[in-house]
Amino acid sequence: MRFSAPLTPVQAELLGEDVGMIAALAAQALNHVHGVDIERLAKAFTSSNALDVTAIRYLKHLEDGLPRGEAAGRAATALMHDWADAVLNASSRGDRA
Repeated sequence: MRFSAPLTPVQAELLGEDVGMIAALAAQALNHVHGVDIERLAKAFTSSNALDVTAIRYLKHLEDGLPRGEAAGRAATALMHDWADAVLNASSRGDRA
């Protein structure tokens, strides 16, 4: 299904499901590979800002013609990079991310 603005209720529900799956799979991947606390990741990846940015990226990749799986993969990868950058920045300041 293609998304168009404004989203229909069905499109909004599908987008929410897709973005939720992107956040969940990204969190599971980091937990599995690096042992990062899954609750900490879930909290970070489901914040309003993270969900908004992930949805925008996902929709952009779909608009560029990528299949849903590839668009989701790219959005998840960007989400993980954002999280890693935030953790590195916080640790360089002595904060706890």
